Amino acid sequence: MDKLLALQIPGDQGPVQIQAPEGIPTGSGYSIGNLSTAFIQLAMVIGIFLSLIYLAYGGFYWVQSKGDKQTLDKARRIITYAIIGLIIMSVSLIIVNLVTKAFGVSSLIGG
Repeated sequence: MDKLLALQIPGDQGPVQIQAPEGIPTGSGYSIGNLSTAFIQLAMVIGIFLSLIYLAYGGFYWVQSKGDKQTLDKARRIITYAIIGLIIMSVSLIIVNLVTKAFGVSSLIGG
């Protein structure tokens, strides 16, 4: 039986197992690996969502520029930074997957 937050103290007649108080989650579902996987997946979804919003925002500025150089430049920067953000998120996901494979973890992202 795997108790993640249980404490084991050495004693005279063998180790004494101290269980986590009631209401505190225990078990293999609450390991650091599972929590970090959930965090990374959530961060990726939020990042992709924000990048798409900024792409649409930049596109709106582009359409509304009406030939104004400053507005067109602002729209171009917004779109460029949104694409750079998507590239950085993709590269970070690749690095995370390479590091997990290097340490022998079966899969951190994607099941």
